Amino acid sequence: MLVFIPVFLYALFLDDLLRYALDAQEAAVATVWDYTIQNWAEKEGGEYGGFSQVQGFARQMYCDHESGVDSYDNVAFDCQGETHHQHAALTSHPCWLNTGAQQVECQGPDKDVGSLGVPIHSSYFDEFNHGGLIRCSARIGVQNYMLPQTLFPEFSDVDLAKEQQSEADGVHSNAGGDTGGTKTYLMPTEQMSILTDTWAINDDVTIEPGDKSGSGTGGEHFYAEVKSVYQDTANLGYPMLLLSTTQFFGQAISKQLLSPIQVATMMASDADSPIKADNPRSPNVSIKPFTNGMQTPSQKVEQAGQSRYFYNSEWRDWDKNNPQQSYGNRGVSYMGCKQPESC
Repeated sequence: MLVFIPVFLYALFLDDLLRYALDAQEAAVATVWDYTIQNWAEKEGGEYGGFSQVQGFARQMYCDHESGVDSYDNVAFDCQGETHHQHAALTSHPCWLNTGAQQVECQGPDKDVGSLGVPIHSSYFDEFNHGGLIRCSARIGVQNYMLPQTLFPEFSDVDLAKEQQSEADGVHSNAGGDTGGTKTYLMPTEQMSILTDTWAINDDVTIEPGDKSGSGTGGEHFYAEVKSVYQDTANLGYPMLLLSTTQFFGQAISKQLLSPIQVATMMASDADSPIKADNPRSPNVSIKPFTNGMQTPSQKVEQAGQSRYFYNSEWRDWDKNNPQQSYGNRGVSYMGCKQPESC
């Protein structure tokens, strides 16, 4: 009796504890992955990537300790009510309200992670990187609702379990009443972190040749990133660009190919001249998404009074044409997997 009854009861209790530990682990691990699909290029609710919104929705999902049935009803079912505690377990109840427990909580983004400390990298990093390392954690507390605290006290003075609670008193009330934390089993803190690459462009960008404003689909943000590399004075490449541009203009003037007035206009504003002369200090960007059905990734360019098509990516290398062959094998499917969830 001293051996078999505690072993049987503890087997049921430990099974519940294991399940609750996995629930807390799911809350931390699944939530941090939600940050990878946020649009870090745009502000949502006053913050990039909607950081606190992700955490808020995650808490509403997991405040009833599972993710299978969710109404996102903060009052009646998921969170403040105790409906989710009814018939939820045989021997115990988990609760985020226990002393020492913690709902899923995320910190970050930590922008120092991934910073190289190189000026040309740092200026670009500060301007366009709104993400970084994100950490999420959760810790669940469990109270005993079945095991007697003592068993056969005439034979042993060792407690079998923490104090047994009564469901009639209310699970949330019991959790909040354990101010000393002596009635609660605290599971290990579950932690997960992820580094988001927030420099990725989310849109299929289209910028036509000669467009220096990025007015095409999704082009404004893309063009601003390219422009910062060439025109941000904090970049180490800027003085080099300025020197080579000055030499280019000087040669053009000496050969009477360019008017000094036009050069002065372009050097003063980094813009093209009034006669549409191309300023080498103002970057030209030409890009178009290669969608399914296109024969080749190309764009039409007006050159010397004629319209000609040019490749806008490394489509052919004039040897083995590896990019073209890779696309032929991969197609528009991710990593070449033409049937999702089968690869």
